[in-house]
Amino acid sequence: MENNRRQRVSGWLDTPFQVRYENAAHLQTLLNEEDLLALISFDRENELKEPCLVTVGLPELGGDSTLEVWRVPYPPETGYAGEVWYSRTDAVLFGCLQFEGGRVPGMEQATYDAYRAILACQKRLGYPYLLRTWNYLSDIHREEDGLERYRAFCLGRHRILETTPDFERHLVAATAMGTRTSRTLIYFLAALEPGFRLENPRQVSAFRYPSYYAPRSPSFSRATLKPWGAEAHLYISGTASIVGHETRHVGNPLAQLDETLSNLQSLADNARRLHGLEIQSLDELSLLKVYLRQGVEMEPIVQCLQRRFGGRVPALFLQGDVCRNDLLLEIEAFHAGILGIPEKGHRE
Repeated sequence: MENNRRQRVSGWLDTPFQVRYENAAHLQTLLNEEDLLALISFDRENELKEPCLVTVGLPELGGDSTLEVWRVPYPPETGYAGEVWYSRTDAVLFGCLQFEGGRVPGMEQATYDAYRAILACQKRLGYPYLLRTWNYLSDIHREEDGLERYRAFCLGRHRILETTPDFERHLVAATAMGTRTSRTLIYFLAALEPGFRLENPRQVSAFRYPSYYAPRSPSFSRATLKPWGAEAHLYISGTASIVGHETRHVGNPLAQLDETLSNLQSLADNARRLHGLEIQSLDELSLLKVYLRQGVEMEPIVQCLQRRFGGRVPALFLQGDVCRNDLLLEIEAFHAGILGIPEKGHRE
């Protein structure tokens, strides 16, 4: 019975949770389900609502109203560990916290405090390894004491993460997106065992960026590959039109989209080559989340993705402020798949 239940919920016998997009009209029904790890909605304000509803303050584009539904095979345990609300099973920990923009003097210290609370939550509950983080930052481009708030966020995150052992080796996939809200929201996924940090051969690793992007380089990996038995999850960071460390195709959203898709394909190829993830094409991805800067027309982007994927990959379109002013869009991705034999003959 338990095996049948697990297969129905996740679609994979080994993976501990499933993520899918569903219509927000079913919100009340979903809130009554017992097997929700988390439920994420998209609106005008970052907000955390119990028992499991997280609202990201980014408006959904295209007139749809979508929920991101995380299901597990059995009811999770929920509660608070300090400032962090959590939902956990014996395999994974989902956590979330938020803070007002004016709570402390500056984004740098607020970020430091938030990630210190996350690390304390992980330690207290016994999930030592981050797998993925999402950072939705209020007023990401506003200057604060002469420093852009995104750069201050990078500085605060680096200050706390560098205190952890071998921190660069354990950097994980991340998204950092600007919102027009009063609060900053961070949520994360952690586990008992680490995933594999995955980089993109077409790009300089973000944690190796030149210092003019931020006083401390962005502390994340291009993707995280997490084996779950014979299967795996691939968590791909917010990915944009960057080659090396430089923005490409300034002012041209369709060209930026093409470059972004090339970067996504490069990451998928690297996951297959290094770790044996059975993925050849981007149309095998499980989910896409597409962030468009205000003023970028959505329909040409949708048409291009439709031509590329033929509607085979569910995609959610949100309006957000990408971390660099010259980037017009960013795409993150999730893939649940099977592990085969790495092309190099071993997993790194």
